[in-house]
Amino acid sequence: MGKAWKLMKIMVKMQLSMAGKSSMEKFGYVLVGLMMIPFGLLILFFIQGLIGNMYAALAPTGNESVILGLLFVMMTFAFCFISIGTVLSSFYFAEDVESFIALPFQPYQILSGKSAVPFLSLYGLNSVLLLPSLIFYGLHSGSGLLYYLFALILWLLTPIIPFVLTSIVLMFIMRFANISKNKDRTKVLVGLLGFVFAIGINVLIRLDSGGSNSDIANMVTEQNALLELVTKFFPSAYFSSIALTQPGTLSGISYFILMIVLSAGAIVLFLTIGQKFYFKGVLGLSGGKRSTFKEENIQKKLKQQPVLYSLWRKEMKIIFRTPTFFTQIVVQSLFLPVFLIIIILLDPNGPLTEMGTQLNDIDGKKAILGMFGFSVIAFGINPASFSSISRDGKSWNTHLHLPIPPSTVILSKLWTSFFMNLLSMLLISAAALFILNVPFTIWGIWFVLSLVLSWIASIAGLVVDFTSPKLNWTDEREVFKGRFIGIAPLAIEAVVFGVIILVLWNIGGLKGIWSVSAVLLSILTLLTAISHVGLKFVVKSKYHQIS
Repeated sequence: MGKAWKLMKIMVKMQLSMAGKSSMEKFGYVLVGLMMIPFGLLILFFIQGLIGNMYAALAPTGNESVILGLLFVMMTFAFCFISIGTVLSSFYFAEDVESFIALPFQPYQILSGKSAVPFLSLYGLNSVLLLPSLIFYGLHSGSGLLYYLFALILWLLTPIIPFVLTSIVLMFIMRFANISKNKDRTKVLVGLLGFVFAIGINVLIRLDSGGSNSDIANMVTEQNALLELVTKFFPSAYFSSIALTQPGTLSGISYFILMIVLSAGAIVLFLTIGQKFYFKGVLGLSGGKRSTFKEENIQKKLKQQPVLYSLWRKEMKIIFRTPTFFTQIVVQSLFLPVFLIIIILLDPNGPLTEMGTQLNDIDGKKAILGMFGFSVIAFGINPASFSSISRDGKSWNTHLHLPIPPSTVILSKLWTSFFMNLLSMLLISAAALFILNVPFTIWGIWFVLSLVLSWIASIAGLVVDFTSPKLNWTDEREVFKGRFIGIAPLAIEAVVFGVIILVLWNIGGLKGIWSVSAVLLSILTLLTAISHVGLKFVVKSKYHQIS
């Protein structure tokens, strides 16, 4: 294990070192750290209030263990979801993966080193959510020293089993998938696993949550019955919950020891399976599929087209054909609307489903401003916009030697990011009109306002990427990894549009859906004009200086 420890230390230093980082990137880390302070305090306040209210409601019936059960289930789900992307990126799609094969290391040693950073990244979320939650629960329940000792050890153990199970499943998939002939397609498919996993778990839980009121009443009166229901698909969450709610009993100590044994066994299983399957999956990444070209097919496609359309089409092909760009841009853009649609379909009588009919009873001013606020959140972060320049990488200089005006190149990138938001808007519109039965007038006004908002958001992201592009990348993931420029346009939009919504909301003389919409559209039109002036200035001053 000595070599494994050395590899882990080296890979952690390689991934987390600040050497080679630009001053802009270092400033971004500092800025994010400062922004996290008030955000962290807000999270602590929210967690404390939530746990306090739940404990007050569940303690009288003896079901306070449900709080811990829900907490461990949520963390298990989150760890599995996050591990899908981090494991695939570190184990298989990093540029240095195959270079380790020739070194005198066993597969389990290399696997240990490659798993260090993905595993440690889980403790960030673990520290923000699980650790304070366990402390607040202990304070509300008046637990003793033994509880906090168990809680600290279980906090350390909780990420192990989800990480190991996710890694083992992915190792089997990468071992037996025929990826040598379809490398890029496989990257896209496995990149979609997180998307499918999140939706699948939601469907599974909702389908299993049905039950009559009498069944629920019986569970409330029966000790740990609710906990068993909540942790039905997550045994480790049940074991941890019992260990913490009954730390001084034989049952609690037994489950605590069982969690330690299961975690140790999971690590041994992880290394054993990795020793047998990891190299085989990595070797499967080599090679590619030989393409054949037919001259007649090429001649059919060689026809003159508008320059702007050709550039836009090129950008779209790059996004959809590059696995990293597809998962980071397309999947992330469509995740929210698809997830909302599935929730609505699974819960036809829920509060979201009734929202469409309730809009008829809400004041038109409040309805429009509220839906516009939703658009700011939904379309404010557009990965296609703040990666517009960086996606080209070192090939950006090609634009400088082509007889194409800079305005045409920039406009093609602007239309690309706008189109990605448009896809999300069309999905949300379909759900609003055909599922939620939102009034056509309200939907039409929202759609027009959202179109203008998306255009402004696309310009904001493009300008931010223009001022600090990342062109010297060797892996497409570097365009998004460790860059926080996506926060900048969202923060600007949140402040600007938040103030606009607040002012319009409090103007008593401004009433009626049409007057509010007209004023809001006028403001957006003015902001669009200002954004275009700013974009032209940035293009004129920066276009030929980018390197």
